[in-house]
Amino acid sequence: MCRQFITAGKLSGLRKLLKSVYNEDIKIKLYEEIDKKEETLEEEIEKEIEEQKGKPESEDAVLTHRIPVLIYESGEKFITKMKWGIRFDPEKKTPLIFNSRDDTISIKPFWKKLFDRNRILIPMKGFYEWKDVGKKKKLKIKIEKKDGKIFLVPGLYWKNKEGINEFSLITTSPNKFMETIHSRMPVILDDENVFIFFTDSVDENLEKLKPSQEEFIFEEQEN
Repeated sequence: MCRQFITAGKLSGLRKLLKSVYNEDIKIKLYEEIDKKEETLEEEIEKEIEEQKGKPESEDAVLTHRIPVLIYESGEKFITKMKWGIRFDPEKKTPLIFNSRDDTISIKPFWKKLFDRNRILIPMKGFYEWKDVGKKKKLKIKIEKKDGKIFLVPGLYWKNKEGINEFSLITTSPNKFMETIHSRMPVILDDENVFIFFTDSVDENLEKLKPSQEEFIFEEQEN
């Protein structure tokens, strides 16, 4: 289970970072504000740049916030923002789904269809898990790749009744570095699988939903 992670930056900074790491030309598109004129979008980007000055590049992403993700449309990759957490019926207070299990996606037709048609990638610099330390206490642990690089986690989304895109990130069983902390971890795609995720078949992508063999570093946090 992952309910908090570290984003790899805001829209403009993230575009530059992805270009430097993956050599991919990725555009910015605000899907929920599609009628915005291009100059208005550029103003928003410039505002973000000003807000980032003097602040750390990364920031914590929390549930229900709008968070930068990558999406593929008409042969092009875009950075946009989506709300983290899918709630199918707010009036009935259905659960907030923020993680989707790999085994559920593979066997349940609804989730498999979403995974096929509505796939995204979520850029991260790290994530948090809460380790059970007994006596109903949990220890918050910050987890990052040992090499310090950003990574991309696959996810899926759907559009709610208000027309807002909500997403869930995909988790799998833990690798040897994570199994002492938690029983689940986000799927982390290796570099060769990152962008073919957008164009491969659903069955090919299901094969990618495996624990990463990367090494991680852990840091205990104050709750």
